[in-house]
Amino acid sequence: MKEAILNKSLKMFVNHGFKSITMDDIAKEMGISKKTIYQHFESKNDLVAATVDYVFDSATCRMKEIADTTETPIHEHFDMKNCVGDLFGHNIQPSAIYQFNKYYPELAKKIEKKRHDNFESTIIKNLQDGVRLGYYREDIDIEFIGRVFFLSSSSFLSNDIFEELLKSKTIEELNTKFLEYHLRGIVTPKGLEVLEQILKKLN
Repeated sequence: MKEAILNKSLKMFVNHGFKSITMDDIAKEMGISKKTIYQHFESKNDLVAATVDYVFDSATCRMKEIADTTETPIHEHFDMKNCVGDLFGHNIQPSAIYQFNKYYPELAKKIEKKRHDNFESTIIKNLQDGVRLGYYREDIDIEFIGRVFFLSSSSFLSNDIFEELLKSKTIEELNTKFLEYHLRGIVTPKGLEVLEQILKKLN
């Protein structure tokens, strides 16, 4: 039951906002009593924290699997994008991110630190593998590009940018364009061929 509550809460939070959704809303959607939820979570803050930790841990585990099994370092980027989309929903509402950062700032800082600790090293390894296998140029500054990619992937989700861009594009489209922007700047002709094959399938 606890995992079912976490899964349902996540879907409702990302679709309607962390502040907007109440414990009553979740109980009603699941067809259970609010008391049942409180048997597993002491408060809504506790539920939000558990939900975010749950999805973060799930994403971390899945991304490690992707890194070990993906076809190329270029495919890895898109496989990870799809993984995050599957967990959070491919068209997460920007209001959900805005509400999470505004109403749960300490939790947001904690998650950002965990994201940094877990994913920056993954990005660096992707760049190293890409260079070694001939998909990325040998002359790239791996540390610099890794840091820029990580910071950009965090900041481009800010609400003011979202508000304007989402008038014409979905979050899924923005994520794809962000990856294309990043990869076109570092790929070799061999890597470009792979990238264009992937993009062709997406269009």
